[in-house]
Amino acid sequence: MIKFFRHIRQKLISEGKTRKYFQYAIGEILLVMIGILLAIQVNNWNETYKNRKTEEKLLVELRGNLLNNITKLKDDIRKENRCIESINLVVDHLNKRKPYHDSLDFHFKRGFFSPDIVLSTSGYEAIKSKGFEIINNDELRKSIINLYDVNYDNLLSETIRIEDQFWPVGVLPMVHKHFRFLDSGAKPVDYTALLNDQKYVNMILHRKHFRKQAHDLKTESLHQTELLLKKIEVEFEKNKGHD
Repeated sequence: MIKFFRHIRQKLISEGKTRKYFQYAIGEILLVMIGILLAIQVNNWNETYKNRKTEEKLLVELRGNLLNNITKLKDDIRKENRCIESINLVVDHLNKRKPYHDSLDFHFKRGFFSPDIVLSTSGYEAIKSKGFEIINNDELRKSIINLYDVNYDNLLSETIRIEDQFWPVGVLPMVHKHFRFLDSGAKPVDYTALLNDQKYVNMILHRKHFRKQAHDLKTESLHQTELLLKKIEVEFEKNKGHD
C-alpha cells in the first residue's frame, strides 16, 4: 500500500503536476490521520468493553457477598431477639421469685448470647484492588464504599466495643459463680443464691440493653445491604440494554 502511494506521488512529480501532488499529499496525510483516529477509537472501545466486563464480574462477586451478608444479618437479628426474649423470661421469673424449673436452663444459657460478626468482603476487596474507578456508576460506587467503609466498619467496631467492655468484667464472673454449662443449657449451682443476687439481674438487664443496641445496628446494616443489592440489580438491568 505504501509503495502504491509512493508510485502515485512520483508520477505526479515527474509529470510536473505540483498542485495535484500537494493536494494528493494533503489527502494522504488526512487519510493517515483518520486511520490513526479510528485505531485509537477502536482501542478505546476495546478498553471500555474489557473494563465493563471486569466491572460486571466484580459486581457479580459483590452481589454474592451481599446475599450472604443478608442471610447472616437476618440470622443474627433473630438470635438477638431470642436472647432478649430469654432475658425477659429469666428476669420476670426471678423478680417474681418463682421456683426453679429445669426449663430455665435453656434461657439462662441463651441470655449469655455473644455474637461474632462475620461478613463477606471478598468482592469489595477485589474492587478496591482494581481501583474504585472500575465502577462506572458514580452513585453505585459511593454506595459500595459507604456500606463497607462506613456502615460495616461501624457495625464491627461497635460490636467489639459492646462485647469487650462488659463480657470479661460483667458476665464471666457471674457465669463462673452461678452456673454449670451443660448440653441442655446453663444450670444454676445454687438457685436460691442466684435468686437473691441482684447483681446477676442487673448484669443480664445490661445484656438486654446491649442486645437491643446490636439488634438496631444489624437492622440498619441489613437495610443498607438490601439497598445496595437493589442498586446492583438495577445496574445489571441497565447494562443488559447496552449489550
